[in-house]
Amino acid sequence: MKQVLHIFGAMNRGGAEMRTVSLMAEMRQQGVQFDYCVLSGEQGVLDDTIKDLHGEIYYCKLGPAFFYQFWRLLTTKKFDVVHSHVAYVSGFILFLAWLAGIKKRIAHFRNTTAGGSLSFIRACRDGLLKTMIKLFATDILAVCDGAMLGFWGADWKKQKRCKVIYNGFEVTSIPPNQQFWQQYIPTFNGQKVVLNVARMDIQKNHIRQCEIFNLLNQIDNNTLMVFVGKENLERKAKMLELINRYDLNDKVHFLGLQTDVLQFMSHADVLLFPSEWEGLPGVVLEAASVGLKVVGSDLPGIEEIQQHIKGIEIVKRSQSDQEWAEILNQSLLSKIEAREIIDSFASSVFLMENNVRQLYAVYAE
Repeated sequence: MKQVLHIFGAMNRGGAEMRTVSLMAEMRQQGVQFDYCVLSGEQGVLDDTIKDLHGEIYYCKLGPAFFYQFWRLLTTKKFDVVHSHVAYVSGFILFLAWLAGIKKRIAHFRNTTAGGSLSFIRACRDGLLKTMIKLFATDILAVCDGAMLGFWGADWKKQKRCKVIYNGFEVTSIPPNQQFWQQYIPTFNGQKVVLNVARMDIQKNHIRQCEIFNLLNQIDNNTLMVFVGKENLERKAKMLELINRYDLNDKVHFLGLQTDVLQFMSHADVLLFPSEWEGLPGVVLEAASVGLKVVGSDLPGIEEIQQHIKGIEIVKRSQSDQEWAEILNQSLLSKIEAREIIDSFASSVFLMENNVRQLYAVYAE
């Protein structure tokens, strides 16, 4: 059994974490065991799932004791591969893996940008860490062309060790349930449902979504907005302030974390996804896998998905909220069938089997 140690901050319900865990069963059948090292030192909501899939989790908090703990882990467990998903910090991780004699050392970029403002000190730090990746990574992976371009530069295609491996998903058949929304919204009466599935981070643009929905409601007042995902109390308070101001309390619903988001997607009418930055957004691919239309930002990852899958409308982030609302309304009125979207997904490069095959080839080299 080939032993792979994945490096994450914590094993919570982020896209990269969930996509990696989703590969465990298939990879184990191929003779590859996934274990995890979390740099926060904290337990995550996916820990029990990982253990059920025969994976081990090691808690090595970044700090004064990290070097010793991580070194001891690498030298006692005899991993074949260290696969790091923590942006430029992977440079330091892979340096330690090299010192420990790990032959296969992978840096995997999951986003198009690190996000936020970049101070001079942070820029210097990232420059040093990028140099360490250049020196110590045997393979450099990214979830889409845009992620590779954003982190590694325009000449990445000239480097043999650089590869784009798209995340993979299954085609899922979900029977329609005419009473689905009444379980969560007792006043539901056949309105169109605009859905957002995302944790309340700044990149996901929740405040702007409230502004867009308000304008959509002025175009068509027979619509609801549903937010699914981990909530942030401060951001939610700002959203509620807008919702109260626009008198939308009966039209906007917060459903928090949900384990089976595909059920919500399969019963919604459109996914609103105006993120400021993403890698290859799994939420957009999950929506396509069940036939849900998407209105999303002009981000490289979404544009790459649109090249392969129907039902995705892209709006520039620079366009006004009014323009977003009008395009959202057009999507709601679109006659494209869910079956068309599912069929285009089923014949795309984003299937689980492709992801497993390509990643296994990297591990086996």
